[in-house]
Amino acid sequence: MATYMRESGMPWPAIEYGKLANVPALQKYAGKGIPDLVVVDASGKVLADSFVGGKYVGPGKVLDDLSAIFARASSPQVAANR
Repeated sequence: MATYMRESGMPWPAIEYGKLANVPALQKYAGKGIPDLVVVDASGKVLADSFVGGKYVGPGKVLDDLSAIFARASSPQVAANR
């Protein structure tokens, strides 16, 4: 996996699916398959996931959700409350 990540230029962190059992803190975020893209906030709340109701919906949904999160965070109303 490390070779694939390096050769394909993957800039994000990843963990081998088979090693999730050794990382209990990540088990609650693991999806039902590979790939699984999950966005969590600082408190660990899942904000977006490429699995919804056990069904794979793909990374497009997560990226759309993330764009919406960023748009809300940069809105004038949110900025005024900071």
